[in-house]
Amino acid sequence: MTLLTIVTLGVLTHTVFTSARMIGSLYALANGASTFTVGVLMALFALVPMLIAVRAGRWLDAVGPRRPLAAGAALLGGGALLPALFPYEVADIAPLLVAACLIGTGSMLVQQTTIHLVGSRADPGRRAADFSWLAVGASVAGLIGPSTSGLLIDLAGHRAAFAALIAVALANGALLYRHRAQLPSRNAPLAVAEPRPTFDLLSLRDVRNVLVATALISMSWDLQSFMMPVHGTAVGLSASQIGLVLGAFAVATFTVRLAMPTLSRRLREWQMLTFTLFTAALAFALMPWFGSFLPLAGCAFLLGLGLGAAYPNVMSLLHGQSPPGRVGEALGLRHVIMNSSHVLLPLVFGAAGSVLGARVVFLIMAAVLVAAGIGARRLSRIQS
Repeated sequence: MTLLTIVTLGVLTHTVFTSARMIGSLYALANGASTFTVGVLMALFALVPMLIAVRAGRWLDAVGPRRPLAAGAALLGGGALLPALFPYEVADIAPLLVAACLIGTGSMLVQQTTIHLVGSRADPGRRAADFSWLAVGASVAGLIGPSTSGLLIDLAGHRAAFAALIAVALANGALLYRHRAQLPSRNAPLAVAEPRPTFDLLSLRDVRNVLVATALISMSWDLQSFMMPVHGTAVGLSASQIGLVLGAFAVATFTVRLAMPTLSRRLREWQMLTFTLFTAALAFALMPWFGSFLPLAGCAFLLGLGLGAAYPNVMSLLHGQSPPGRVGEALGLRHVIMNSSHVLLPLVFGAAGSVLGARVVFLIMAAVLVAAGIGARRLSRIQS
């Protein structure tokens, strides 16, 4: 399967996922759901995948990519179908809750499998570059999906927007069916499916180092998405200005991912992660001292340059450091870490921000990232 086909599968999947999160929350709010109920709905997109990601990764290792991709495509389509089929006035929020579980799980299966496919087909020296194209595809989907869905909601309603996602999921399934012969039905011995402790891979130092970096990067991503609106509101920015600050972050992640194929030929993975951690630390250290739009947008752009460069290099390292036949398991463990962050950290950051203030939270995160950057620098020297 070509890289373009794999990236297209990723784009279609991420389009359904990001769009469904936005459509679902707006649909619930439009029908009088409380903020807490919407929070539960959003958490379900991450909670169920978090609970089964390692087992799903081991299944991927055991049976190969064909069946996980097919299952993921089916779950995406089924999840989009339920809210389109059952009006809110008849079934209340239940179809949205089930849809969140199905779409979150389907997205996790496809994402893990496409990452596995990219890493398996790439030469070690080109892995980071190939993963950068997968990341660019995710950025494109994150921009196109919600904006298009918003227009559909305004023009035809929430159920019509979900119906459009069914079409996207069907296109995903059709593309997979067309290229099914290029997918191996199995890529690991049966032994890899034998029960092992969930966090067994953390006993391997090289894998553990990559997953720690993953956790810190995920924390940084969640912190900016959660605390930036809080800080912006506190310093008097308007809603549109806060949106533009967050947009500056998104533009930076897209820009650096476009540059990654060139950068990966000059810098090794741990060198890029050292850049990521120190750049994010600098951005977080600067943010609390600014209270106007342009400086905060500049800090968000700087943060996006750092965090946007992380994904391709983390994926390349994780694929290279995982034991043979256990890459899917490692990807599942990464998914557990990231989704745990998505579920828990907004609560932690919210509580800390209430007690300490956004400024202190930003500075604490900056200090943690500096310490991690020093460790990554040591690993980059060993790598080189």
